Amino acid sequence: MFINVRLFSLFCGIVLFWHSSASSANTSVTDSSDNLVAGYGFEVMMAKLDFLQFKLFEIELGLKERDEEVKEKLTKLEDSIDGIQWAIHRHDRDAGYNLTVLKEYSQKILAQQTSCASHEQMRKDIAQLTANTTDSAKFFQRYAELYSQFTSNTTANDKCMQQGIEKGSPISRTNGPFKSCKEAPANVSGVYMIQLSEKESPFRAFCEQNSFGGGWLVIQYRYDGSLDFYRNWTEYQKGFGSVDQEYWLGLERIHQLTSRGQHELIVELKDFDGTYKFARYTNFTVGNEYEQYVLKNLGTYSGTAGDSLDYHKGMQFSTVDRDNDESSDNCASNHKGAWWYNNCEDSSLNGQYLNKRLANLHRR
Repeated sequence: MFINVRLFSLFCGIVLFWHSSASSANTSVTDSSDNLVAGYGFEVMMAKLDFLQFKLFEIELGLKERDEEVKEKLTKLEDSIDGIQWAIHRHDRDAGYNLTVLKEYSQKILAQQTSCASHEQMRKDIAQLTANTTDSAKFFQRYAELYSQFTSNTTANDKCMQQGIEKGSPISRTNGPFKSCKEAPANVSGVYMIQLSEKESPFRAFCEQNSFGGGWLVIQYRYDGSLDFYRNWTEYQKGFGSVDQEYWLGLERIHQLTSRGQHELIVELKDFDGTYKFARYTNFTVGNEYEQYVLKNLGTYSGTAGDSLDYHKGMQFSTVDRDNDESSDNCASNHKGAWWYNNCEDSSLNGQYLNKRLANLHRR
């Protein structure tokens, strides 16, 4: 009996152990499957998060690029607006100046025509007086009145008489055209017609005949700052101003002059205290338009003003709308005038007027 009981107990123990082991194995398999599912879901979620993070970074980068593009466009727009405002301001100022000049010329022409009409009327009055008057006292009284009216504006009458002479006579050769200022009358500084060759048109230029032996053609003149030198490439190329006042001869004309043989350059400076200085160069040459009117040669320096041009030798001409200098800035814009700038230093004779008398002379 005892043996049977033990066997039964052992059998039961084996069955229980087997059941427990099977249950444990089933639990282990279930936990492993759950873990696999959970791990896969986590990886999927992490991949989605990585993708979202990448997309956010891509969007942020795109926004930064667009911001930079917008800033660049705004900067260009501001520059364009500044340029337009500057052009409008200069146009208004030049228009006002031109209207003033036109008004002055109109008044001069009117006065001249009035004088000529008075002169002709006087002739008719004298002829009529001579024909109809026998009283000598009355004749001379009337003649004195007419003569007084006629001589009240001597300048206008002289111009009127001169016009009559010019209309009936060939053009005088005393004012040119000449091939250079050396051919112009000695010791008589003034405006002359210069014609470099028969194939080229003559142009008006001021010849300085009293300084350094004479024969100098003035290519730039400034004495009171009335003429604005803050101008664009086209204006500096063609020239501007009036040769009997402040003016710039023009880059193309300067190139044509200096390309014919060896020429000298003199820069004269005089302030309102009477201090005078000059700089003289023995071989002044300016390149052509294709070369951007480069300052090719200067030769040897002499003078009292100091050699401020040698630093700019070899530089192309720069204006507010054509930057050819070596600076990161626009030197023409900074100095309010064009020049053969290197790095915005040493010289800027077309820059903002600073109460100094400046003149550039050149002679062949």
